[in-house]
Amino acid sequence: MRQEHEVLAGRLRSQADGCTQLGSPFYGALLGAAARDLEADGPTWDLLAPFAAEPGTAALALRLMGAVHALVLEGALPELAAHYPSTGGDGDPAAAWPIFRQALSDQGATISQRLARGCQTNEVGRSAALLGGFLEAAHRSGLPLRILEVGASAGLNLRWDHYRYEALEGAWGDTASPVRFDHSFDVPPPLNRTAEVVERLGCDLEPIDATSEDGALRLRSFVWADQLSRLSLLDGAIQLAREVPAAVERIDAADFVARELAERRSGAAAVVYHSVFMQYLPAETRERLVSTVDEARRGAREGAPVYYLRMEPGDATFEIRLDDDLMGVCSAHGTGVVWLAS
Repeated sequence: MRQEHEVLAGRLRSQADGCTQLGSPFYGALLGAAARDLEADGPTWDLLAPFAAEPGTAALALRLMGAVHALVLEGALPELAAHYPSTGGDGDPAAAWPIFRQALSDQGATISQRLARGCQTNEVGRSAALLGGFLEAAHRSGLPLRILEVGASAGLNLRWDHYRYEALEGAWGDTASPVRFDHSFDVPPPLNRTAEVVERLGCDLEPIDATSEDGALRLRSFVWADQLSRLSLLDGAIQLAREVPAAVERIDAADFVARELAERRSGAAAVVYHSVFMQYLPAETRERLVSTVDEARRGAREGAPVYYLRMEPGDATFEIRLDDDLMGVCSAHGTGVVWLAS
């Protein structure tokens, strides 16, 4: 077997395992079947071969699933839609696979065109993981927040303060919000704190307008088709995006942070944050981003502190950190939050 087959099949299987472990058996089974088809020189190989030189961080497997899901959501694959839970289907991967495979041939040109675009998600669930960090920054500083998100995509997590968060120990946020987190916390952060956002800005190299038809479709296509709760959260966040302005600028992350932190604004605490983002950055950009934030934190004057909040992969789980402190852990989609800080 050629090395390219081994590499690509391995990435499909790795993502299949990840989907299964994160509660998407439908995608897990389809990606497993795609890996076997690729090894047999089927249409999966024909589509993915031009992308074989990409690094694993380019998330080719998720782009494949997103490209097909977009066609399903658009109504271009009605037979496949009968098996996709996101369109009311039965969730049967064995029945879906032959239709999926045929679509790779019949819709190859469209799928290939969409594969050429990056994996662009905006996982709303990560707001639940980040919430405790925002509340802690507001608590420590006693100031309203100026929030700066890098890798913001459509900026849906820039609206975190308009969402509702509930746990057995309490709740936080707008009771009328269309975005509700009812099962995100195993151990919640302190929810008896207040926070006010006075400015919200984000950056991304390929920002998405969630309020546009194309933007909403692209975001929905990257939600795993059998995870309807995630899709519901996304739909609620898209609704709120039409009501709550949040600018997402097309600019390099390190350049954005350097520019925004150069302007020290008294009376507000700046919070630079990101979630499952650093792996996609070139090493030089990553280093420049971190050093810029660290320098700004050290040089912050009274009345204008700077905080660095992030949710990124750790050794065995995803870690939520505020500055140098490990505050909590969670899953990749922001569920199962265990808050460790008091």
